[in-house]
Amino acid sequence: MNEKNKEKITIVLFSIVLLMFLLLLSYKLVLFFTPLTDAQKNVFLFLDGKQKLSTSFTAAEVSHLEDVKQVMKYADYMFYILLLGFTLTIIFYRKKKDFLLNLLHLGGKVTFAVMILLGAFSLIFFDALFAMFHRIFFPQGNWLFAADSKIIQTFPLDFFISLSRNIFLLTLFLGILFILLGYYFKDVDSDRN
Repeated sequence: MNEKNKEKITIVLFSIVLLMFLLLLSYKLVLFFTPLTDAQKNVFLFLDGKQKLSTSFTAAEVSHLEDVKQVMKYADYMFYILLLGFTLTIIFYRKKKDFLLNLLHLGGKVTFAVMILLGAFSLIFFDALFAMFHRIFFPQGNWLFAADSKIIQTFPLDFFISLSRNIFLLTLFLGILFILLGYYFKDVDSDRN
């Protein structure tokens, strides 16, 4: 495989890694900074394995929250794998500054474009995206609950809409930041030469 093809493959892979990394980073940051009710704090402490779950949840709700705990654990694993991939790419290409800056710039553009598409789609079809997400990550179907259930009262749809919006906006901002960093460092580098 020639050098040009290797670079193209690297750009595509890095763009995917950066998009997923920034999305998971945003998810983690938004969750960390989102104000929670006492009931929500109890659930998140349970999901982190730090506390028992309130006894007011039904067996079906507890089953779903156990599944959520697994998905969150896999998301953590994926985050650290992506962080490692991102870091290794930066280290590996640190001496090829032009290529590295191009990677960051193009990765930022891909992140920006995907988030704009996802954002537009979610504005129109949030319920469908929400359902698709749950069908993918909870295929056993234990995620549908009555409107008056404890889990829905604890985590109403507005909670997920707000969370999703904030994750979207932060990821979009980070994508823009990578685009601007690419431009800035290219300009700084060209001024030095």
